[in-house]
Amino acid sequence: MLGDTLGMPVPVPDPPFVVAEALRLGVSRKQLRSPRLHAPVRGVRMDAARRDDLRSVAAAVRLALPRAAAFSHTTAAALWDLPLPPGVSGLSPLHVSGPPGTRPLDATGVVTHVGLPGRDVVVRHELAVTGPDRTVADLAALVAAGGHGLTETDLVVVLDAVLGARGRARPYPRDRLEARVHLLRGRRGVVPLASALHRSRRFVDSPMETLLRLRLVDSGFPCPVVGADVVDDDGRWLARPDLCWPELRIAVEYDGRHHLTSARQRLNDVARQEELERLGWRVIVLFAYDVLGRWPSTEGRILQAFVDRGARPEELPDAPDPATRPRVVTPAHRTT
Repeated sequence: MLGDTLGMPVPVPDPPFVVAEALRLGVSRKQLRSPRLHAPVRGVRMDAARRDDLRSVAAAVRLALPRAAAFSHTTAAALWDLPLPPGVSGLSPLHVSGPPGTRPLDATGVVTHVGLPGRDVVVRHELAVTGPDRTVADLAALVAAGGHGLTETDLVVVLDAVLGARGRARPYPRDRLEARVHLLRGRRGVVPLASALHRSRRFVDSPMETLLRLRLVDSGFPCPVVGADVVDDDGRWLARPDLCWPELRIAVEYDGRHHLTSARQRLNDVARQEELERLGWRVIVLFAYDVLGRWPSTEGRILQAFVDRGARPEELPDAPDPATRPRVVTPAHRTT
């Protein structure tokens, strides 16, 4: 109870709580106006210190929602720990969806949607949220509508995260996402969703790796193999490059962790890179500025690697998106 710390005669319930219930217990309206309390929506109070924490706000707003309502769109994406682009928040505004014929909530800072069947609702962090496939479909509808700060590229980033199990125990089945595309046929969002799903890949470790792959493909390079385990012909594991074209022995590594990794990890990374190079691989290491700030130069570096191998980008097919992690066998002796 907050009453002990606030010196109040009637203890205020531990937040979040419903105002009507607190009043029934004898809490005064003056107490409810304490700066330690925040009203995310009318009729609810929460700990003001947690007003910027999405899960805390959602737990409070849930008290004002009908039973069948669920958090959706960008709010659900954030609750699933899916990557949203800068400027797009799961908290402001909150998105809430309800069944057909209902209005889940009428409140400032809350965008409501209707038409949500119960089968699309799951529980995450003890909150009712739309499942991953419904969430990406809702994001695709925002992309199609425009003006929401989301692009098809952002949708690919989200799908890569969904397929790669980031934030969850295991990957989400691609066929569930394909079924969602079929279900959306003829409705808003189906075109960007189908296109983004076609461009998405499993085994991606970060949003920047997604952006790098998309930039490569948009520049005319064949879609590379993603997250393959490279082993020698004795089965000894050598490395797991972010992107590679195995037939050319070209690997591209995105280094966005240099300030987070230990010295030992960095030494291990360098040793693996040197081992690949000893076996005839060309390893190109890229940083954020290479992808976002000087792409023409980066494109030229990778194109030169193709030229050095006697290959042209348009001559190679796109790599598929296998259900299991790719395995690339490279001879244990250097060949050129």
